[in-house]
Amino acid sequence: MFVVKKNVLIMKTGLFIVLLPVLIVCEGIAQRVALQELVDKRRYAEVMAYAATLQPADTADYATMYAIGQACEGMLKYRDAYRYYRRCLAIDSTRTDLLATASRMAANLGKTAEAETYLQQLRARDTTDFYANYQLARLYAQQGEYPKAIGRYEFLLRQDPENSVLMRLIGDCYNRMDYTVSAFRYYLNAFRREPENASLAASLSNLLLLLQEPEEAVAVCDTSLRYHPQSRLLLQSKGLALFTMQKYAQADTVYSMLMAQADSSYNTLKYGGSAQYYAGQYMRAIEPLENAYQKDTTSVEVCLLLGSSLGRTFDRKRAFKLFDKAEALMQPSPALVDMLIRFRAETLDRDNQHDKANVLYYQLWTESQRFDMLGCIWQRYRTSKMAEQSDDYRRRALFINMLFATEYLKRPERRKDHLVYLRSLLSQFQEEMFFRSVKQLPTLAPDGKKGVCTEEQLQTVIRQLPEKE
Repeated sequence: MFVVKKNVLIMKTGLFIVLLPVLIVCEGIAQRVALQELVDKRRYAEVMAYAATLQPADTADYATMYAIGQACEGMLKYRDAYRYYRRCLAIDSTRTDLLATASRMAANLGKTAEAETYLQQLRARDTTDFYANYQLARLYAQQGEYPKAIGRYEFLLRQDPENSVLMRLIGDCYNRMDYTVSAFRYYLNAFRREPENASLAASLSNLLLLLQEPEEAVAVCDTSLRYHPQSRLLLQSKGLALFTMQKYAQADTVYSMLMAQADSSYNTLKYGGSAQYYAGQYMRAIEPLENAYQKDTTSVEVCLLLGSSLGRTFDRKRAFKLFDKAEALMQPSPALVDMLIRFRAETLDRDNQHDKANVLYYQLWTESQRFDMLGCIWQRYRTSKMAEQSDDYRRRALFINMLFATEYLKRPERRKDHLVYLRSLLSQFQEEMFFRSVKQLPTLAPDGKKGVCTEEQLQTVIRQLPEKE
């Protein structure tokens, strides 16, 4: 009896030992299934909590790593998701879907080179694969590499010649490259196949306006508006096209519809108010133009039309203020004016028209106190043989050397050798006064203004300049 019981115990123990690995495997499978179920139910936080308890040995399981990666992605933790997906690739690099997923995560993290590498690996397995080519095109477009993107899109379009989405995407690329005619061709072909696409119709309409075809733009909008009568995009495009055609009453009708829909975008307010103004509806134009002005106080057109509307109705005092503001806004930028004068002067200098160039350099000095511009003039009047020069040259040289030396002495950073050199130049005029027995010499400014430099003025400057040691 005892022997039988002992044998039974031995058999049970053996059976347990045999079944233990199976039980462990089953438990692991159940755990992975449970994780994936949590992901499928979007209970990402629970999956991530489990990830925090993982042991190093657990990271070798593909299904676990992939489920945690999905949870991280669902919680927008792209860096962590990318880490788990890369771990999956280290476990099994043959998974096509994983290459696509890793590429997506790399792109989200701005790792465009890595994203492209994954997609190229995916495409290498099947060069005709739609997903790989499409994602490559999208990646190129996001990076601004539009010719590459167009190449991939056109490859796909050759496989599916009636695909209006691909036509639209190619048109977008050409549009961003400012190839208006090419963009128009693709937008038009896409629109003919998908006239109900409001976004596409609006893009085509805006492109037609650039091509100065507002009538065609209105026709495109009207076609698509049959499918979407309240589409804000289409109404905005149609309103602008009518405004461009100077059909202000019709434009007013369209923009009034938009404003009734609570469209407070700047262009709707600006062009809606402008259409009302040009249609003679001055009182009605005030409100949208006022709202547009509050959004952008630098628009000359809005200032003028709002001012005129107020001047024609009830507030002439504010109208004058708006006119003054518009006038100020129409003045060119001082920095650009300065640049224009300087570039013109430099070009005259290179063309050996030095006197004309000096007039402009001197203008920059008088208006902007640009000491470097004085230097440009001074470079022409630094000869040590002043007595051999013409009377006109010596008059100009005396004026600019006196002015340059006076201003240079005021500067905090001064080079002694420059000061010594200036003294030698001015001393030539002092010698001329001595030999001619005169107390003053005539000067001539670059702008043609005549003057004199007295002996006392000359000596006052020279005394501040060091002598050569």
